[in-house]
Amino acid sequence: MRGSLGLSAYRTLSGRRAPSDFAPAHDRPPGELVWIHAAEQGNNRAINDLAHRLAGSRHGCHVLLTTDHDSFGDRGAPAVLVDAMPPDHPVTAQAFAAHWSPDVVVWAWGGLRPNLVLATAESGAHMMLVDAARDGFDGRRDRWLPEVPKRLLEQFHHVSARDRNAHLRLAQLGRPLDTIALSAPLHPFGRMLPAADSDITDVTQALGGRPVWLAASVASDEIDAVLRAHKSSLKASHRLLLILVTADSKDADTCTECAHREGLRTVFWGDGEMPDDNCQVLLVDTDDDLGLWLRIAPVTFLGGSLHAGHQVCDPYSAAAHGTAIIYGPHVGVQADAFTRLMNAGAARIVNSSDTLGRSVGQMIAPDHAAQMAMAGWDVVTQGADSLDRIIDHIETHLDTRPQGAL
Repeated sequence: MRGSLGLSAYRTLSGRRAPSDFAPAHDRPPGELVWIHAAEQGNNRAINDLAHRLAGSRHGCHVLLTTDHDSFGDRGAPAVLVDAMPPDHPVTAQAFAAHWSPDVVVWAWGGLRPNLVLATAESGAHMMLVDAARDGFDGRRDRWLPEVPKRLLEQFHHVSARDRNAHLRLAQLGRPLDTIALSAPLHPFGRMLPAADSDITDVTQALGGRPVWLAASVASDEIDAVLRAHKSSLKASHRLLLILVTADSKDADTCTECAHREGLRTVFWGDGEMPDDNCQVLLVDTDDDLGLWLRIAPVTFLGGSLHAGHQVCDPYSAAAHGTAIIYGPHVGVQADAFTRLMNAGAARIVNSSDTLGRSVGQMIAPDHAAQMAMAGWDVVTQGADSLDRIIDHIETHLDTRPQGAL
């Protein structure tokens, strides 16, 4: 760019090495495409949630995700594509921009890559920098060559900072203050699962005010522990009902046998029966109705967490349904999510059937469960306004483009 010696020098130096071959992971789908780049380590979940919310709310829009760190995982959404972030070489950047030809670029946090930013801006994409943080512009290059981020910031049509420190840092780099929005940081949010209102009404009426807790996606090696915990809890609350959802439908018979061995009376949801006053355990062998059970139960144990090697339910999704959370020590890649909920008072960790039973007995008290559920709701709704504003801005631009701009 004319007048920017630092940026020109960067582009010249980055172009001296041999360009990498660009091999996109997917063909560019027809129609609208929004490219979202997650530059901040540890915040992929929030960006992934943003991508899926956008793809789900705008029919025909595809979202491309890239990141510098970790991975996004496959949620099975065809409209959300993931590709590797290419090296910041002028030739490779041009090939990336030409192949994907995004209508909107959403770059999160900072860590701007000059060749990629310029290539997509020159392609005519609407450029957005969101959730900008001070440390996203505190790298060695940004400190020694401040004119580089200054010129790059000029390429963005919309800029939002996550706090006042970021707001001031962007201003120091030359972005006019009145062009920087101040928004709450982006956080992961919980996906709501479907449930029919008629099912909620029918089950609620059948329960008749009985206390209920849910054990969701219980692994085969947890069945005994969950049933023993329930049997222990019944001593303090004799009307307590356990809704036990197995992670594998093949474990239904094992569940029935274990319950009978513990002297617990069961009803199998798959037979179309409602739990009556004599039922102590409602056995469910599919997670198709998990949205229903999460709405019904004020306390939920997230299975797969007592022992290593299992997949664990999304704790943010559970919290979004208004249930207090219990979990075991083995939560794998979701450790940060569980820790965040625990620190907020929305979740409790247990290590055995004994501690699980005691926790259920304590947390099933209505005031206790409600307090934890409210804490969880506060966690999953943080940053929701910021996310909605980003999506509104994207959709406004897509809706107001000249016809034939694709």
